[in-house]
Amino acid sequence: MAVMGVAFLPLYTRILGMEAFGLVGLMLSFQSISQLFDFGIGGAANRELSRRAHDAAETNSARDMVRTMEVVIWSLTLFVGLVIWLCSGPMADHWLHLHAMKRDEARHAIMIMGIAIALLWPSSFYANCLSGLEKQPALNLINVVFATLRSAGVLVVLLWVSPTLKAFLWWYAAVGICQSLITAMTVWGTLPSSDHRAHWASHELRSSSRFAGGLFVIGVLAMGVSQLDRLSMATLRPLEELGYYTLALSVAAGLGRMVLPMFNALYPRFSRLIARGHYKELRDLYHLSSQCLAVVIAAVASVLIVYAHDMLFLWTGNENLANRVAPPLMILVAGSALNGIMNIPYALQLSNGWTRLAIALNTLSLLAGIPLSLWGVHRYGMAGAASIWLLANLVSVVIGIPIMHRRLLRGEMVHWYLKDIIPPILAAISTTLILRLFLSPLPRSMTGIAIFGFISLMVLTASAMASKAVRGMARSWFTYVA
Repeated sequence: MAVMGVAFLPLYTRILGMEAFGLVGLMLSFQSISQLFDFGIGGAANRELSRRAHDAAETNSARDMVRTMEVVIWSLTLFVGLVIWLCSGPMADHWLHLHAMKRDEARHAIMIMGIAIALLWPSSFYANCLSGLEKQPALNLINVVFATLRSAGVLVVLLWVSPTLKAFLWWYAAVGICQSLITAMTVWGTLPSSDHRAHWASHELRSSSRFAGGLFVIGVLAMGVSQLDRLSMATLRPLEELGYYTLALSVAAGLGRMVLPMFNALYPRFSRLIARGHYKELRDLYHLSSQCLAVVIAAVASVLIVYAHDMLFLWTGNENLANRVAPPLMILVAGSALNGIMNIPYALQLSNGWTRLAIALNTLSLLAGIPLSLWGVHRYGMAGAASIWLLANLVSVVIGIPIMHRRLLRGEMVHWYLKDIIPPILAAISTTLILRLFLSPLPRSMTGIAIFGFISLMVLTASAMASKAVRGMARSWFTYVA
């Protein structure tokens, strides 16, 4: 799914143009911001279902909770779409720096964005429900199918129906409503069966309001931090430059898509272990998952950072694009790698119902990031915008981890740093740099693709061998096979 999200980007930019693709990047930002309007309901549903789904006495209350929350979510869907629709005129007339695109065209595109975002929006709530029910295979299948429809299907529309931004956006809207409805049907088919008819239960909202409120505040602050660079680029730089930056963001976001399935699997599992008091199993799972995640993130990030220009040229065939996008891409990937590493500790915090640390860290990052983004984007453009994302995640790793381990899993911080995280990172970085030193720049050919694949495999192998847990898993697998 991570590959699907970026594989066709060069074709999109070639068909639509970089300015129109900048509006696509704006839609993705609005889509992320719109997730705030669930007010933490999705995350609360995830945690509650993970605690209730395996208890027969809680079957009816779980069904009532989902019914109550989905009524709120679908009501908010109308609000999200309406807000973007009403703001389309002012944004096109007074905010965006348009060159070739007409303002009426931009205004109509933003209106369609509102519809597309609203129709996809409920699927996030139902995805949280499936995660809480620990139905990750079903959730992953839905995500893969609709990611393919969205990314590859739109090419059919652009090539054989209409090569326009409007066609692109209407296709996104159609796929979005299908994904929301299919995910909803899957949730209701997965919930424990009962003769009880699910109905509205306002006490379900009240009982989870404190935790959901904490998630909402975290979401507001985290969204502010993650969108600072994009909004600053849209405000201070030409829309075409935002298009180049969106390309870099889309590649870096692939790391987040790789991490999300693991977070979705671990968050409800952590919640269930904590509810049952199985703290030794929790500690072992925390370290194992941290090491496995660090192996993958370190390998992917190292290759993307060191071979950023080669990868972009190999992928797009555009030397000018590779020169412009490579510097911000390197910085964004480093920030996304740190963000990915923090996903396991963050899942542990939420599983314990502890939201204050994330609120404090995001508040600090946002307060520092606003003036830095205005100065950095104005002076350094895309590189300045990307640096905000890197610094925000560096704060979380350097400050957040020590604070967290003083309260949760006390005494495990040194193990996390020195055994779980640092060895795979050092192995991946050193292997990538050695290969860069001895290998020539990658040619844009099948040979170049083969060499890039070889480099990626070698770095992943080195990163995996540096992890004690992964080595143990490999030995067990080879012993079993033998």
